[in-house]
Amino acid sequence: MSIRARLASIFAVALAAVLIAGGALYFTIDQMLLFQQRAEVSYEDLTLHVALASDASQYMNEAVTVALGNTLGLEAAKAAERVTHDLAAIEALKRKLNADPELRESSEEAAEELEHIDLMRESFGRLAAGVAEMSSLGPMRASERHAALEELSQHEYEERFLPHISAAVHDAERDVARVLDDARRLRARVAALGVAATAGALFLLIVLLGRLLRSIDRGVSTLVEGSRRIAQGDLDLRLSALDGHEFGRMSMAFNDMAASLYAAQESKLRMEKLAAVGQLAASVGHDLRNPIGAVRNANHYLKKRLSGTEIGAEPRVAQFLSIIDKELAACTKIIGNLLDFARERRPLFSECAVKSLVEDAISVVEAPPHVRIENDVPDALPAVELDKDQFRQLLVNLIQNAAEAVPAGREGHVRVAAWWTEDRLALSVADNGSGISDEARARLFEPLFSTKLKGTGLGLAISAGIVRRHGGTLDATSELGSGTTFVIQVPTRQSHTMKSCSSAPPGPDGA
Repeated sequence: MSIRARLASIFAVALAAVLIAGGALYFTIDQMLLFQQRAEVSYEDLTLHVALASDASQYMNEAVTVALGNTLGLEAAKAAERVTHDLAAIEALKRKLNADPELRESSEEAAEELEHIDLMRESFGRLAAGVAEMSSLGPMRASERHAALEELSQHEYEERFLPHISAAVHDAERDVARVLDDARRLRARVAALGVAATAGALFLLIVLLGRLLRSIDRGVSTLVEGSRRIAQGDLDLRLSALDGHEFGRMSMAFNDMAASLYAAQESKLRMEKLAAVGQLAASVGHDLRNPIGAVRNANHYLKKRLSGTEIGAEPRVAQFLSIIDKELAACTKIIGNLLDFARERRPLFSECAVKSLVEDAISVVEAPPHVRIENDVPDALPAVELDKDQFRQLLVNLIQNAAEAVPAGREGHVRVAAWWTEDRLALSVADNGSGISDEARARLFEPLFSTKLKGTGLGLAISAGIVRRHGGTLDATSELGSGTTFVIQVPTRQSHTMKSCSSAPPGPDGA
C-alpha cells in the first residue's frame, strides 16, 4: 500500500470516528428530546393530579359549608366545575399520550390509569350528588346533614376518591422516575459508546501510523545505506524490494541509477581500453608496415629471379611463394585494420546515391558460391550526404560478414535494404546464417572480439566507429539458426541532386 493510500486510510479512520461521534451525538440529542417531551408530559400529568387533589379538597371544604349553612353556594359549584375540568384534562392528556407511538406507555398501564380516571369521575359524581342531596335537607335536620357529610367524607372521599388520586399521582411520579432512569442509562450507553469508539479509533490510528512510520523509517534507512555503499564504489549493489509504496518506486529508481552508474563506469573503462588498443594498434601497425614491405619486396625479387629456372619450376617452390604472397596480403590487411581503428578519421561528407553506394560495396565482396547478395535499396531513395569511402567500408564489412555467416550446406542470401525516416537514413543488412548468441551479441562491437576462428575482431569495431562518427547507431538482432540483421541509422540531410558514388576501392574489410 502506498504512503498516500495509508494516509487516506488514516483519514478514513479519523472520519469514521468523527461520523460515529456525530451519530452518537445525534442519537443522544434525539433521545434527550424524546425524554424531555416525556418528562414534560409526566410533569404535566403530575401537575394536573395535584391540581385535582387541591380542587377536590376545596370542594370538600365547600361541602362542610353546605352542611353548616344548608345552601349550595357558588364556590361549591365552581370547585365542582374545576374538579370536572381537571378530570377531563387528565383523561385528554392520557389519551394523547397513548396516541403517540414514541410516548405511549404499556397497554396495561394505560388501561389502569384510564380506569383510575373513570373511578374518580364516578366517585366524584356520587360526592356531588350527595352534597346536592345534603343541601336539600331543611334547617331543622342538621344532624342528618352532619351524618351525611361524615359518610360522604369517610366512605366516598377518603376511601374511594382519594385512593385513586394517590394511585394516579404515584403513576405520574413513576413516569417521571422512569424518564430520569432512561436518561441516566442513555448517558451511560452514550459514554460507553464514545469511549469504545474513541479507543478503537485511537488504536487503529496508532496501528496505521506505526506501520506507516516503520515503512518510512525502513525505506529511508535502506536508501541512506544504499547511497553510502554506492558512494563507496559498490556499484553492484541492488536494493531489495521495499513495500509497494513510494519507497518501492524509489528503490526501483535507485537500482536503475546504480545500473546506469555501473554501465557508465563500464563504458568509461571500455573507452579507456579502446584508447589503449588504439595507441597499441597505431604503434604496432606503424612498426610492422616497413618489415612487411621489405618481406614483400624480397618475395617479389625471389619470384622474379627464380622464374624460368629449374628451382622456380618446382611445384613446391611455386606453392610456397604463393603462400608467402597470400599471408603477406593477410598481414597487410590486418595492419590496415589496426591503422583504420587507430586513426578514426573525421567523416568528409559529400552527396551520394545510396543504391549505387550499396551496389559498389557488393561488387567488391568475395561471397561464397552458395550465397546470393541482393540490393533492395529503392531507386527513388533520395541522395544523402555521407562520407562515401567510410560508408562503403562499413557496408563491405557488414555484407562480407553476413555472407560468411551462412553455413556451407545452406543456400544463403544476404539482403541489403534502405529507407528514409524523417531526418534519418536507415540501412539494414540481413542474412539467413547461423545467428549470434545473446552473450556474443553483447560484445559484438568490442575491439579484438570475434566469433570467427581467424577473425581479428576489428571489423565490427571499425564499423561501429564509422557509424558513431556519423552521429548514428548500429544495432544487431539475431536468432540462432535463423540469421542476423544489422540496422544502421544515421542522421543526415537529403541532397538536392542525385549523384552516383564512385570512389577508390575500399580498404580492408576486417572480416
